[in-house]
This record gives sequence, structure tokens and C-alpha cells, in this order.
Amino acid sequence: MKKLARVLTIAGSDSGGGAGIQADLKTFQAFDVYGMSAITSITAQNTKEVCSVCDIPLDTIADQIGVVCEDIGIDAIKIGMLSNSDIINIVANKIKHYKAPNVVLDPVMVAKSGDLLLQEEAYKSLINKLLPLVYLVTPNIPEAEIISGCKIKTLEDMKHAAKCIRKLGVKNVLIKGGHLSGSEVVDLLLVNDEFFIYRFARVDSKNTHGTGCTLSSAIAACLAKGHNLNDAVDTAREYVYKAITNAPINIGNGHGPLYHNLKPQYVSHYKKAAQDFEDWFNKNKNLFTSEFKALKKFVTDPENCLSVGIGNGMFAEKLGIKFGVEPSEAMAKFARERNISVKSGCAEDIPWPDESFNQVLLGTILASVKDKAKAIKEAYRVLKTGGEVIVSIIAGEGAYAILYDYSYMKGEYNYEICPEYPYPLEFVRNAEWITTEKLIKLLEDVGFKDLEFVQTLVKNPKYTNEEIEEPQSGYKSGSYIIIKGVKK
Repeated sequence: MKKLARVLTIAGSDSGGGAGIQADLKTFQAFDVYGMSAITSITAQNTKEVCSVCDIPLDTIADQIGVVCEDIGIDAIKIGMLSNSDIINIVANKIKHYKAPNVVLDPVMVAKSGDLLLQEEAYKSLINKLLPLVYLVTPNIPEAEIISGCKIKTLEDMKHAAKCIRKLGVKNVLIKGGHLSGSEVVDLLLVNDEFFIYRFARVDSKNTHGTGCTLSSAIAACLAKGHNLNDAVDTAREYVYKAITNAPINIGNGHGPLYHNLKPQYVSHYKKAAQDFEDWFNKNKNLFTSEFKALKKFVTDPENCLSVGIGNGMFAEKLGIKFGVEPSEAMAKFARERNISVKSGCAEDIPWPDESFNQVLLGTILASVKDKAKAIKEAYRVLKTGGEVIVSIIAGEGAYAILYDYSYMKGEYNYEICPEYPYPLEFVRNAEWITTEKLIKLLEDVGFKDLEFVQTLVKNPKYTNEEIEEPQSGYKSGSYIIIKGVKK
């Protein structure tokens, strides 16, 4: 029999379905927790406007919370829209009475237009009566300014405001930095006396309605399932980022909703993936010794080389590379622990300005890139004139040879996790391989000249662990090829 974590949302209803309890319950479903609701207000709204708001009677709000807590029980609570001081007081009293654990407060105080949603008396009640009962508060910049009384223009201002907010009695503070300018969204978490910074590439999208609701609900769901706060925030932010980038484009004509029907990727999964990768590397160290020798022929300026699709940063660290791009913030965290400066982004949208680097390394990341031409153009853009792109690939012809070998293998090893042979089966099977001929054309079409080639695998794949040859120059076809091109 299955036991589910139980999470209660105390918030307003959004008739448009993008925010409020509707977004909360969709998020709870995605995180496989049992969602319950206590509605505080009913709003008539769509993607363009809020037409009217009707507050629920206080006794009804109290009863909703009480009956859920007494019968079903709760492992976490997410609090959203509380429109007046009377509702705030009722909710605070119920939380105190039931000694509610893992309370996450999204202090809905300021509209997207900048207008205050709470009168002065109400937000004073929220700060003085509710905040001291909360495990985590998740204000955006305008809300953090109101709560802390501090102006916020920089990351240092965010740190100062977080300390001021925590002095009001809340245990932990997450300030969302979306209102600050820049190509990245930078959020700040204060736990005890330690700051944790989370960076994501800013997404140019009108589908941002309900992001605060979704983030706080995802954090509450993770806490209810027993995750620590840092991992909960990591996982929730990754989920919201994907919910924005996968948002539907045909819902309404204003600020559209997110896409909630996504499977969360828990930080613990990334930790396991990072460890599996290192195990795979160690088991195939002869192969990678050859690969590194080949890469070192071309990576001649690691201090000013950008590694795209850096993963956990192990390759980059061994090559001495100092900069990286990674679409998964959770995985990028491991690369940062290796003292590599990583920005959240992808090969098709590199978050650095024009002519930033002397070298750009596009590793086997191209196998999972949908628009390979755009990725190569992005590498060209961020390279200085005279700079070099380095592309390491399993060429299409080589990938097919590996698959051919696998088709005759029997189940003596767990190839997917830590194979005896070089590449995990799922990686080879799911990737979109490109032939060397097509890749050369893409590089030349963008404007790269003077292409050079090094081949690292010159034997049949099934023998690579036993018979690794030195990297050989000049090859334009084979299993594993590294190409260098110059931006003229």
C-alpha cells in the first residue's frame, strides 16, 4: 500500500486556472503528494485582468483548515493570497493551534503592475503575526522591500534584506530575484547564517502567471516528502524553469500559465547521476585518457575556454577550463563545487555576450541538441575573432557501429549504468547523431575555417578498453572525432 505526503494550500482561487489553488493543486499532483485546499478568496480573472474578488467568510476558512488537519493530517502547508488582516489572523491562529510543520508562505502583496494588494494594516498583520510561525517565506523583490524596509537593487541588498526579514521571526528566507535586471534570474536563500545562490537563464516568455504559487507549492511538496530545504529549493526551481520553457502558447491573450504536467527531477537524482558518471569514467579510464590527450591538443587556452553542456564539470576540471554552460541548475551545482563559473543556459542560447572567449568546447552535447546549426552559430558569436571552436563527437557512423555491437551483447553487465564498454546504451540509443560530413558543413557554413581533426578511437568499439591508441591527427571519419575550427 502506498503512503502519500499530505500538503494543504491556503490561498485564493484563480478562475483562469493559472495561479492560486489551481496552480498549487496541479503542482502537488506533479510531485505525487496528496493536495488539499482551504480557499480564502474567490477571484474572477483571466490571463489579462482580475475582474473581481470575493473573500470567503472567516468561519468557513477556519473550518476548511480545521477539518483537514483533524482528519487527514498535514505534512506541509503552502500559504498564498490572504487579502485582509482578519483572514491573516484566522490562518495564524490555526497554524499555531495545529502546530503545523513545514509552512511555506508566498506573501502575495504586490501585483505584477506594482500595485499593493494588501492594505498597510493587513501586511503589518502578516509580518507581525504570521511570519514568526513560518518555516520559509518566499517574497519577490518588491515584497521583500516591504517586509524588510530595505531598498533592493543588487545581490548584496538582497542579502541584507534577507537578514532583516529573518530577524522578524521566520526561520528561513528565499528572495526571488526576477525583478532585478540581467540575463540571469538570481534567487537567494538564507538558512541559518549561510547564503545559497541559485542562478537561471532568464526566459523571454509571457507565460509567467503563477510562477510564485508554483515555486512555493513545489517547495512545500518536497519538504512534505522529507527533502531538506536546499534540495527542495533546487528541485522546485528546476521544475518552475521547465514549466515556463514548456508552457502552452494557446492559453489566453495575456500572461499565460505554466505547464505543470512535468515529472520533477529531484536533486538526489542529480547526485546519483553525477556519481554514476564518475563511476562510468573510472571504469573506462583508458578510453578517456585517450580522449583527454586529444582534447589537450586543441584546448590550449583553458583559462578563457567555455565548456557548453558542462554537466558535473569533471571533464572541464581535468582540462583546466574555468567557464561553463549547463541547462540543469541542479547539475551545474556540482560543476561550481569544482570552482568553475557556470551560467544556466543551453547550446542554442549561450548566456554570454559576443566575443567573450578565445575557445569554446562543444562536447558530446551536440548529440542532444535539436538545432545543431543554431548551437554552432552561438559558439561562433561568443568567440573572439581568431578564436577557436572545439567539437568532440561520436560521429554518426561510429554511433551506429556501437549500437551494432550492443545488439549482440548478452546481459552479463548493467550497460545502462556502468558498462564495460565506453558509452551507456541509453545515451547511444536516444541521442541524435550527426555524420562527420554534415558537421563539417555546418561549421563551414557558419564561417569556421582551417578545420583540424583528431581521432581518438581507431579500433572496433568492443576493444577500446583494452587497445587504446594515441590520438591521431587528420582523420575525418570514424567513431570518436574532435574537430577544431577558427573564427576568421
